[in-house]
Amino acid sequence: MTQFVLIFSLTLLSVWQTPQQPADPVARFNRAVEWQQQGKLTEAAAEYRAALAAKPDYVEAHANLGVVLARLGKYEESVAAYEAALKLAPQLTPILFNLGIAHYRAGQFSKASEVFERFLQQRPDVVQARQLYGLSLAALGRDEDALKQLEPTVDVAPPDPAVLYQMGMAYLRLGRAGFRATLERLASFPAGLPVLHLLQGQAFLRDLEFEQALEELNAAAKLNADLPRLHYALGMAHLKLGRNKEALAAFSEERKRHAGDYSTLYFVAYLQEAEGDLDAAKLTLDEALKLQPQSSEANSLLSKILSKQGKDAEALAPLERAVAKDPTDPVKRYQLARLYRQLGRKADADREFAEVQRLKDEQLKKDRANTPKP
Repeated sequence: MTQFVLIFSLTLLSVWQTPQQPADPVARFNRAVEWQQQGKLTEAAAEYRAALAAKPDYVEAHANLGVVLARLGKYEESVAAYEAALKLAPQLTPILFNLGIAHYRAGQFSKASEVFERFLQQRPDVVQARQLYGLSLAALGRDEDALKQLEPTVDVAPPDPAVLYQMGMAYLRLGRAGFRATLERLASFPAGLPVLHLLQGQAFLRDLEFEQALEELNAAAKLNADLPRLHYALGMAHLKLGRNKEALAAFSEERKRHAGDYSTLYFVAYLQEAEGDLDAAKLTLDEALKLQPQSSEANSLLSKILSKQGKDAEALAPLERAVAKDPTDPVKRYQLARLYRQLGRKADADREFAEVQRLKDEQLKKDRANTPKP
């Protein structure tokens, strides 16, 4: 989750010179710091690299290069610079902290959590590190662990929308007390109000109250359209209300903001297919399947698109993958039975139709067993 303005900041190491440092790399380093302080980050990065070319073990240059690259959004390069600095000076915990931030901002939450855990073993008193550790854990779906890190920080640090949002979502997913208290905290400061509406919208989505969800999410968007997963949530609300065009617009907006999210890509493709734009749906789905090639839903949708394009033979392989991944779904098996029949494979079609009927009969028995008797 990188959309909120977090309270954390990168640490710029101070400039110093020792007699062992050759004059040229030191001059390069000092010039780089000047560029950095003036906001000329590209020039600063070039000077730090020049200093390192002359003196590869220049710890300060590695560390400050990491800072500059992070500010330029080059997080993977930033990670490499911090790791080089730590290899030379593992005792410098500020570099470890910055390495965690770089992993976090690059969306490498597993690596970020490992780094922050290491940092906190040495500096358990740093609240910002504990919050980032909790946020990383939340991004990994480890809600219980995230709350253990985040809850102790809310009374000792200024209120932060990112922290409170992830706490609220964790409480919501776990069905635990604390959600209402989180909303009250968000209501207590202006920057929290957009997140308050977003969380309430998420709660209404969970409870299948889609009109109320849409009202809250629109209120959040009016206050801050850049909230994390806001447009995805708007897409879901519109989709559940049968408003396909509005849903497609919302998911497409989310796609612009987070191009590499499988779920967003799937729903864009789903709605493009529903609107009859088969070529666009196929291209979008290809992107989604690069991220999750074994996805049952995406493979099933791909087969549907190919069939509509008159490519029944090509449609078979993805549909068979979908059924193999989700063999108890009667809808996918019925789709496979029909495709077998269209391909002239009568025996395979008959087998799948029989399996569909068996699955439906089995579900009917379960439903009857769970129905209270009068």
